[in-house]
Amino acid sequence: MTTDPDPSLSRLGVDTSEAPSSPGRSADGTEADASALNRRYAAVRRSVGAIERALLQGARRHSRRDLALEQGVDPRLTAVYWRSLGFSSVDDDTAVFTEEDAQAIGDLAAMVEGGAISERAFTNISRGLGFHMGRLAMWITEALVEEGKIEEGLDDARARQAMLDRLPQLLETLEAQVMYTFRRQLAAYAARAGSEILQTVGMGGTDELFPLHRAVGFADLVQFTRLSRKLAGDELADVVSRFEITCRDIISVGGGRVVKTVGDEIMFIADTPEDGAQIAVSLAEAIGEDEVLPPARVGFAWGSMFSRYGDVFGPTVNLAARLESVAAPGRVLVDHETAQAVAEALPGGFVALEREEIDLHGIGPVRTVELRRGTSPRLNMGY
Repeated sequence: MTTDPDPSLSRLGVDTSEAPSSPGRSADGTEADASALNRRYAAVRRSVGAIERALLQGARRHSRRDLALEQGVDPRLTAVYWRSLGFSSVDDDTAVFTEEDAQAIGDLAAMVEGGAISERAFTNISRGLGFHMGRLAMWITEALVEEGKIEEGLDDARARQAMLDRLPQLLETLEAQVMYTFRRQLAAYAARAGSEILQTVGMGGTDELFPLHRAVGFADLVQFTRLSRKLAGDELADVVSRFEITCRDIISVGGGRVVKTVGDEIMFIADTPEDGAQIAVSLAEAIGEDEVLPPARVGFAWGSMFSRYGDVFGPTVNLAARLESVAAPGRVLVDHETAQAVAEALPGGFVALEREEIDLHGIGPVRTVELRRGTSPRLNMGY
């Protein structure tokens, strides 16, 4: 069996093939520079090693062939699992799996072999875990790097080293928070699924193609591309972060959920037309009042759609996206049917101003309405 001499450093972008093995002269002949490079390299090795010992719970001892021979795990499932988690493929005889890896793969594979879930579900669950946990790991580490740069005045390299040194002290709490948040979110989604079942029974059936009735909306910053040309990288990152924090807070307090963010755009859903209207109008108001952010345009629609793996699809989603693309800066644009649904759900809560009929690309002529706040109170953000 073969092993990578230090795969963790390779993943961090440290080229182990060129790292100095002992103090000596650097390329320009400066012994002090070579010594400093050696110390930096040693510090990174120590920090990564400490994190790996804490996280991986043991050495990489097993290959795919080992898992098949010793634990009866189908090598194909092992390959699918590892790839779905977002890790590069490995050959049959490379030792990359720890005892904990072997147990995790074996437990999920046993559910397939026992008939509890299908291989398709196995792949989708693994892919979801890999994608979202990968994003979470990146989010947490970058938050700690940002902390070092802003609060301690460190440059990027030193801030990353500080993050590596700090992580082992935080692991136990972070791991507990991940499990707590997962359980709370799963409970919330289970309750929502129960509500949808009861709603379907009350309606006497549902559209199997687009079974979910939701409010869906998009918001993006106006002239963000032009702004990005003027700002330095850290300033642009601050603008995006400020936009995302503002939007996420409003969507959560308004009773919605963030579907996804892409740079300067955010997509949300809500369970009722009035909640969707409150979120959409609140986003336009809050961003318009922010002295740092450019105004946002918001598109919002109420209708049927279907959900897959954390995203939503269907004509209503397409309509909301098109409405957002033609909305005026600082305004919320909806279609006539959505405006009616909001008015019926919360009479007087929002003011509907008829606008021109627009031929939306891929959809056709749509009667558009600008939505503004009426008697509905502003969200209480708690600060």
